[in-house]
Amino acid sequence: MQDYDIVRQCIEGNTEAFAELVERYQRLVFSVALQYLKDAGRAEDAVQETFTKAYIHLRSYNPDYKFSTWITKIAYHCCIDMLRKQRETNPLDEALETADKTITPEEAVVSRDRVKKLETLINQLEPKYRQPLMLFHASGLKYEEIAEILKQPMSIVKNRIYRARKMLKEALKDY
Repeated sequence: MQDYDIVRQCIEGNTEAFAELVERYQRLVFSVALQYLKDAGRAEDAVQETFTKAYIHLRSYNPDYKFSTWITKIAYHCCIDMLRKQRETNPLDEALETADKTITPEEAVVSRDRVKKLETLINQLEPKYRQPLMLFHASGLKYEEIAEILKQPMSIVKNRIYRARKMLKEALKDY
């Protein structure tokens, strides 16, 4: 069954149909929330808030867009609201750090230091660069989805991701 068919059933009063959407998208929403909030408990809270808001606003869902993009946009805004309330920044998550058993302990320390440096540099980026970069690399969204979430033209999204990468590369070249 297509997402829009399920949304239509929910709108028509079948409240149990919404469970199917939750089942399909809870991992995606949790992943997005965890990328921004860096805490599983807070990410779970964001997931609940996201699906609550989605259920309340199901009638505003536009079937011309993917449901995954719509729910990701809601999750993104929930996370931003939570971060604003707690005045936190969103560092790059530890998922970027890869565990390679063949490296020496010294190489592991250097690698961890490089990841920490990268996290610091990403946190120092202006939000207009940091947000699309995180949505693209950490959340795995496509340019079109990021453009929809951020309400920016795709050309601006691409440009900002490119510039963010260039700034990070330049800052890391001497590290």
